[in-house]
Amino acid sequence: MSWSKRSRVTRAAAKQAALTGDDAELDRAEAALRAAQDRNTTLKAALTEVDQQLEALERTKAEIADRKVRAETAAEIELLVRELTQVGAEFNSTAARLSDHTARAVPVVFDALGLDKFMAICRAEVPAALELVSKLLRAHADAVVAGTAPAKLPRPAEASVPAPAQPPKEPHFKYSPVKQSLKGLMAR
Repeated sequence: MSWSKRSRVTRAAAKQAALTGDDAELDRAEAALRAAQDRNTTLKAALTEVDQQLEALERTKAEIADRKVRAETAAEIELLVRELTQVGAEFNSTAARLSDHTARAVPVVFDALGLDKFMAICRAEVPAALELVSKLLRAHADAVVAGTAPAKLPRPAEASVPAPAQPPKEPHFKYSPVKQSLKGLMAR
């Protein structure tokens, strides 16, 4: 028998005992009613506690998922730093080789001087710039793990296709009627 049905039966029994004047039966009915109310209170408290535990577990699950995403993002950033460092080293060695060749070409072709100077600037500036970018990326990874930066990296915007050219609002040429007559042709 369900608790609500049992409660209705107990209330009916208490009402009947009160109407008939049977004190012993009324005491039993009231005791059963109090017991049902106590049981109801206990079950509601237990249900509330279970709901709170469920909410805590769901929060924990969300926090674990967030930490996982943040760790993956930090690992992705570290991979990017390593790739930048590797490509930067390749670029520096290529720039050094090209600088050697352009330095040899300058006495022969003076126009090679611009390229030689550009390679010297690249060799001087690129390593420092790569080091700065690497430090900034690592600082961002630390902020991601700490929760002060977004959990996911922004993705580069898709290459946008330029919109087709709009036709001009007014034509470039003005069309006007031309009268041709023999007189107009003769006058020229």
